[in-house]
Amino acid sequence: MENEYNQDVEAIRPVEYPHMNDGVYLDHSGATIYAKSAVEGFTRKMLSNLYGNPHSENSPAKLSGENVDRIREKALTFLGADPAHFDLVFVANATAAIKLVADSFRDLAEKTKSGRFWYGFHKDAHTSLVGVRELTYGYHHCFGSDYEVEEWLQSQSRALAGRHSLNDLGLFAYPGQSNMTGRRLPPSWCGRIRQSATLQNCYTLFDAAALAMTSPMELVFGDPDQAPDFTCLSLYKIFGFPDLGALVVRKDSGHILTLRKYFGGGTVTMISTLSDPWHKIKGLQAPNYHIHDGLEDGTLPFHSIIALGEAIDVHKKLYVSMKTVSKHTSYLLARLYRGLSEIRHPNGAPACRIYNENRCSAAFEDPRRQGSVIAFNVLKADGQHIPYAEVEKSANSAGIYIRSGGVCNPGGIFTSLGYEPWMMDRALSAGHHCGSHGIAIIHGLPTGIVRASVGAMTTKREIDSFLDFMRAVFVVSNDNHAETGSTTAIASKGSSSTLYAPSADNNEAMRMALDLPPVDLTGKYYAEVGELPRPGPRPLSHNPRMTSCPVIPLAAFPGLVRAGM
Repeated sequence: MENEYNQDVEAIRPVEYPHMNDGVYLDHSGATIYAKSAVEGFTRKMLSNLYGNPHSENSPAKLSGENVDRIREKALTFLGADPAHFDLVFVANATAAIKLVADSFRDLAEKTKSGRFWYGFHKDAHTSLVGVRELTYGYHHCFGSDYEVEEWLQSQSRALAGRHSLNDLGLFAYPGQSNMTGRRLPPSWCGRIRQSATLQNCYTLFDAAALAMTSPMELVFGDPDQAPDFTCLSLYKIFGFPDLGALVVRKDSGHILTLRKYFGGGTVTMISTLSDPWHKIKGLQAPNYHIHDGLEDGTLPFHSIIALGEAIDVHKKLYVSMKTVSKHTSYLLARLYRGLSEIRHPNGAPACRIYNENRCSAAFEDPRRQGSVIAFNVLKADGQHIPYAEVEKSANSAGIYIRSGGVCNPGGIFTSLGYEPWMMDRALSAGHHCGSHGIAIIHGLPTGIVRASVGAMTTKREIDSFLDFMRAVFVVSNDNHAETGSTTAIASKGSSSTLYAPSADNNEAMRMALDLPPVDLTGKYYAEVGELPRPGPRPLSHNPRMTSCPVIPLAAFPGLVRAGM
């Protein structure tokens, strides 16, 4: 599948996304942006209909219930999951879906000999997947690489991976795409676990929150025999609105979730309270009820589900299919990767360290291996790191919206950055913690990354504007001062946008044009980001006059046009 830029986006943007005109939004992995007509369509429905609680039997309630059922099936169809083989449970977000599965396994495990279930998870797991281990009473294993997973799947002698017995209840979880680097992991593991004679009691939990944002999900659900048992998604990462999540359950596996202890309103048909306690859960009363009937506790967010129906219709109208989105975002990601990797200081040193576990640049042009995300750190001319929080802060001042830090991926962060367990203990003892106020660099090693991610409505102009910003702010001259005031405009090959490259002949003229003071990157002067200096013969100096990167006006970057982007 050849990647190609979706030219229709140029016409879609001013009409459907006028709220994106005042900046460059490159944090789609956090949440993509909602279309104007989706919100308008939802508003019209809310103002022209009367919706009641679907647990009631009156007409407004039945209208809500009918809409919920119809949109549930519509969502499954959008995801390429045949409703005959899959069910969809509405939840708050992907984390809520993970917790639902985890709680169910914890409850069922009480009936095992050990009283606990085995849990295996990949080191690229999101924090919410890692958290499941705390329900296993220490009965868990983190797979440190794809190779270790492959060994586990291929070798009967390694099939235990910390399990005491193959009869033990097990759950293996991993992300379809790293939410840190965007690297895509093999979806085939789920089917192989199901087909393994030694792993018959091990189920699969697939985190598709990052993957589903720009990938056709029929690649995951197209063959029910190869699909995950449980798949969690954040629907707002696909549509931008509403704030909903989903757990897609393979029907042949999902009955195990209905064995959980807790039940909420709407999930039972009868309850005894004053005599011997008992209850009848809907999920165990097939075919009268579906799996989701026993798992959706309390009143559903039916207004949000109605909004989801509008969002799906608008998304299909604007982008036709997720294949179109995949081609578009893969094209943009390759453009961003090439641009960042080509930014160099005058001494030839790279200005960015890009984290690419695929270990080849071609992966950034292959949607089977790479999602619409890039993780990197910014380097000075001497190879030292610029604190990631300062990069985000400076970008934010310029109206460019990215993310920095640990991005809720502890295993991916510390393996990519080269940390060993003792180094993590040192970071903890030094007072580091996740978030914008943590310690950005400890003994020369960063504790987080900068992340840029693109979406269905991202334009080439936005990518080029971000690259312009990076060159203007972080490329330094031989005298160790940033060339933000010492750049000259040049034309990029294959692009009509303006890029910046150092030019000693035009320093003063360009400084005045951009209205940017030079940035002194020679000392670690970042007041809001602490750092433990490495002892040695070259102590790091501090510049008391500089406390942060400069505030940069968005108008300094001609690649960005505020209106009609």
